Amino acid sequence: MEFFDPDDYPSDNDYFYEKYPTAFDGDSYFKSQRKLEVLKDMRKKINWEIEEERNELLDRLYPFISDWDGRFIDLRDVFRTEEIDWLLTKDVKNDNGSCDPFRMGDPIIKFVIDTGYKDEPKLDEVGKPQLRRTTAVHHAARLGHFYIVDSLFKIYNRFDVNYTDESGWTHFHAACVSGCHSVVEKFLKLGQDPNCIVTKTGDSPLHLALAGGHKYVARSLLRHGADPNSVDERGSTPLHAICKRDDDGASLAKMFFEINEEKNQLVRVDAEDKLGRTPLQWAAASLLPDAVEILLNRGADLSSFVFPDVTYFGEGFEAANSRIDLKLKLASGAVAVVDRLEKRGYRLDRSDVLTIMRLFAKSGLFERSKDLGKFWHNDKQFTSGARKIMIDSGLSLYDLIETPIEEAKKPLDFAPHWWSEHLHDYWMLPEWSRKACVAHLCEIITRRLCRRWTLEFFSELTQRRLTILCCEKIIGQLTNEDMLRICLAAEIVTNERPRNI
Repeated sequence: MEFFDPDDYPSDNDYFYEKYPTAFDGDSYFKSQRKLEVLKDMRKKINWEIEEERNELLDRLYPFISDWDGRFIDLRDVFRTEEIDWLLTKDVKNDNGSCDPFRMGDPIIKFVIDTGYKDEPKLDEVGKPQLRRTTAVHHAARLGHFYIVDSLFKIYNRFDVNYTDESGWTHFHAACVSGCHSVVEKFLKLGQDPNCIVTKTGDSPLHLALAGGHKYVARSLLRHGADPNSVDERGSTPLHAICKRDDDGASLAKMFFEINEEKNQLVRVDAEDKLGRTPLQWAAASLLPDAVEILLNRGADLSSFVFPDVTYFGEGFEAANSRIDLKLKLASGAVAVVDRLEKRGYRLDRSDVLTIMRLFAKSGLFERSKDLGKFWHNDKQFTSGARKIMIDSGLSLYDLIETPIEEAKKPLDFAPHWWSEHLHDYWMLPEWSRKACVAHLCEIITRRLCRRWTLEFFSELTQRRLTILCCEKIIGQLTNEDMLRICLAAEIVTNERPRNI
């Protein structure tokens, strides 16, 4: 297949003065029209029905448009609507770590936007738009390329037309899951149903917005009549979606309840999904102490609450082994959740404690740092940086590290987001100290919980032959990991003992 060579065109302006005698507009117009003719020729020379030829055209198109903004042309003079759809979709799919400099940054999408091209729906025999159609918007949202979705809505800008693919996924769903607030507002103002579900999964627009953490989109949906108690195929409500998040669940929960109160809408705060799990259980498993507090303040039933077992916990704890910044978040979040529950009268049982301690160990939270105690006094860069990181107004990170672990009084004052707020200062610390510092803080945060329960397990393991004071002194010399071993040993012994003993 032989493509048209751009250099075959004459380099002087005479050709274009003759071809465009009344509309010639300097160098930009000259370049645009010259490239337009080349682009038309490139398109004519391929058989669009042959995938190999389409792909070869695409390969040539990326470098061809790299220095061309697309002004002064009508893209419909070159491509049919379905061909433009294909090009846009390929650009979306190519945005997946490509090392080709011509393909980075969604160049075709930007080029199409620069041309001023706007998609128009096909009409049926009575003049109504045909809605069954899969576009680049669907593909971008499904791939999680949410920032591209917003750009694509500059092309697919008919908000009275909600294109739907074969699974029931619509442009409106794509806008909600991608956090395109202004787009969602435009759809809603034109009468879009805020409760239209994805037929394959049962997800409502509200589920999608909340799962993505898009507060303003969720607020708009609720104010336009979204059902706060809709249920997806897993039996999850929008409140479940909020409580499964690992970061801004409290902020979303606060907004969710406030808007529903404004509208006098009842929220099923204790709704169970198909696995019997409540929002309160998910908030606890997601280590969202503020969300736990909000749910309890809104009437969540603590009398029937069952602490999440190990099946609730997954990616967050797994990732902590490779991301030391997550370790502190997990440690402080778990301890704070337990604190909120216990203050409201919940009593942890043995299985709850073992679940927590096993997860701490699995996430590397029991790793101790030998380097910190050995070097921190002698490293000026570390001591200077540690003094700048404030635990609160009267206590620096340096002060906390200097305090013996058994005497540290601040473990519950770490909010789960505390470390992220100090992440910049953390990276200013010497490389050797970062992991060591986090390990030390995690030990401080988790120690009180571990020690309190190890005392009970250890006393039982020794059949209460030692005094409490003696047990406390022994436990005080142990690491958190040693305490876990004692708890596990006590559990084994208890299960093996005859029941009459």
